[in-house]
Amino acid sequence: MILKWLELHDFRNYKELLFKPGLEGVIVIIGDNGQGKSSLLEAISYAAAKKSFRGAVKETIIGYGSDEAIVRASFESSLKREILVEASMARNGRDRFLVNKQPLSKVSDINKTIPITVFAAQDIEVVRGAPSLRRDFLDECVAMIFPRGSSTISALEKVLRQRGMLLKQSGGVLTSEIASTLDVWDQQLSLYGSKLVELRRGLVALLSPYVNDAYQKISGKGEPVSLTYKCSWEDDLYLELVKYRKEDLRRQANSIGPHRDELEIDLDNHPIRHNGSQGEQRTAAYALKVAFHSLYKDRTSEDPILLLDDVFSELDEKRSEAILNSISATQTILTTTGAIPNIVEPSSRIYVKQGRLVGSLD
Repeated sequence: MILKWLELHDFRNYKELLFKPGLEGVIVIIGDNGQGKSSLLEAISYAAAKKSFRGAVKETIIGYGSDEAIVRASFESSLKREILVEASMARNGRDRFLVNKQPLSKVSDINKTIPITVFAAQDIEVVRGAPSLRRDFLDECVAMIFPRGSSTISALEKVLRQRGMLLKQSGGVLTSEIASTLDVWDQQLSLYGSKLVELRRGLVALLSPYVNDAYQKISGKGEPVSLTYKCSWEDDLYLELVKYRKEDLRRQANSIGPHRDELEIDLDNHPIRHNGSQGEQRTAAYALKVAFHSLYKDRTSEDPILLLDDVFSELDEKRSEAILNSISATQTILTTTGAIPNIVEPSSRIYVKQGRLVGSLD
């Protein structure tokens, strides 16, 4: 997969931009902090996944003083299929997202169509942060790998919203009407929750050897890394929901289900979240990204576009080179404020200043 061109209007500090990165190789974006390097990668990630890899809301993405941000991009698959994305974010009103002139039905559809892998400094939070970040990572991977992954995730999210609203409306009182409606939602939560856990566990089984291999290559050490999926319930989910019904009513919240599960990451049989150093945690975070990139390539024969947002400033040269040696990409776009690893041979260098591309350094 490659990005052929990117056009922006009022996106962050880019008033107008036409970016043609070059069809293959490593494109290096150079500039000081706050000039727009990360915003350029953010725009690519929005076109490819309908979301910011920085987790930003649209109000912060739309340019100052503007009512709308526009992103247009053209991608090309390894089979030479062209994919045109046209998106707009409105400060007031509805957003638009078109793929080849057709409205996008589901966010996950674009993830499968235009795969990208983003490395950023905040990736460490997936390892050391809240369990929800690890669940989100799993679900993003599930949606891209398994045919029924995205529909299962969407259905479960809808059930959790509806059940949560019902619990709040109950005021903590279990009337016959509330009990009858809870039975319906509990059956649905059990159905889709069990399906999602099956998919997550399948992903963990596929991903684990890739993660272990990637971690050892990046760290240069032989310490094993293991992934373990931990459920928030035992045996039958429906029976557990009935068992915890009084507690759910008291709390007016969904207390068990896949939204409470955890992905445990162990280094040498110890939880890296609690026992690992910052360097080990960062290495594990990047190993997760390398692992899924490689797994996706092996299952689909499509290279995701590789985006690296100033990650080399956080790593020594040895680990930086190990990451680049461990991952394949037809097109890589990386940002930096300064030096890049010696292993990188850029096909082009582009300088960014105050939201403008001010020329190639080649």
